[in-house]
Amino acid sequence: GSMDIKDIGKIFKKGEASNKVEKKFKLKFKEKPKTVLSIDLGTNLIKVVEGKYQKDKLTINKLLQIITPDGCISDGKIINEQGIIDTVDFLIKENGLKVKDLIFTTNSSSIINRDILVPKVQEEEMETVIRYEIQQYLPINLDDYIVQYVVLDEIVDDSGAKLKINVTSFPEKMAASYYNVVEALELNPYALDVSYNSINKLANYAQFTTNNGKILGGTVAFVDMGATSINMAIYRNGKLDFTRMIKSGGDNIDYALSQSLNMSIKSTESLKIKDGDLLSDKEEDALNATIRNSVDEILEELERILQFYSNKSNITIDKIYIYGGVSNLKNIDLYMENRLNMSVEKINDIPNVDFTTGDFTDENLGEYLNAISAIIRL
Repeated sequence: GSMDIKDIGKIFKKGEASNKVEKKFKLKFKEKPKTVLSIDLGTNLIKVVEGKYQKDKLTINKLLQIITPDGCISDGKIINEQGIIDTVDFLIKENGLKVKDLIFTTNSSSIINRDILVPKVQEEEMETVIRYEIQQYLPINLDDYIVQYVVLDEIVDDSGAKLKINVTSFPEKMAASYYNVVEALELNPYALDVSYNSINKLANYAQFTTNNGKILGGTVAFVDMGATSINMAIYRNGKLDFTRMIKSGGDNIDYALSQSLNMSIKSTESLKIKDGDLLSDKEEDALNATIRNSVDEILEELERILQFYSNKSNITIDKIYIYGGVSNLKNIDLYMENRLNMSVEKINDIPNVDFTTGDFTDENLGEYLNAISAIIRL
């Protein structure tokens, strides 16, 4: 579901347990589209996009990034608020950004996403029923979470009508830390989104989920290949159908290279992109042999998850889109195609997006995909 400020506000108003957070956040609903800053806080890089979504048109003005200070972000959580505040403040001032409305998009293993079946009830009873059902599935205290849901489908059988619900449970303390950053920067909290929800909107907007460019259909997977995690989201007929996170990424490759080549981890980061080639056939190529071994470990887990999804849903995935830092490895798309036996495409451009200047031609747009996606408010 769309984790935007408007929807979170509705939840705060309904849930007594979240009243204290409602008072702290002082959420303001903004119906009028305006230019916003969208920020994706990564473990290694902070990506900032300035843009606007209005009248079904996405316009991007600026793409910026800066290195995330060590120890500030872990698994999507802000560990050092002041470090993030100082870094984002520097980026804003250095680039003369004047926009005041801010969106954060994030993902974390602590954000719980599940599909559940509930009896069809009146709308005012939905949240109570959903919270009860979640407690049966997960041993968590829901008072510590902001719960957001969206109805995916209605199923009627001999026992009556049921609703298939996608539920996102967002840790309240985690949301509060993001708000603290916004408040310290003296900006306006416009939205807090979850990356797989952001990508869902862009996938439909940019027609990544179309079937041969004609009609919405088919099943596609988006794989965000980050520094510390690989996040996969599968969309079926334009709707989120499945998410999983693999707790490994580019940092694992860097560590393996540092051990194999006896180099510092910082040195291996640029080396793997500059000289790495997953399809290299050179003999005694320690660099690429190490990269391939590390990538194989990631793909083995990815393959297992894809197989689980196919067995569970009896559905074949039509295409995989990859983006994020690890996707910059040379020929990784072809390597994945051979390994997974399915179509794989690295996202290098985004259809239907209006970039206001030509300065972005050399930018790796895939690195900004989460932040660009979050600007779309539906």
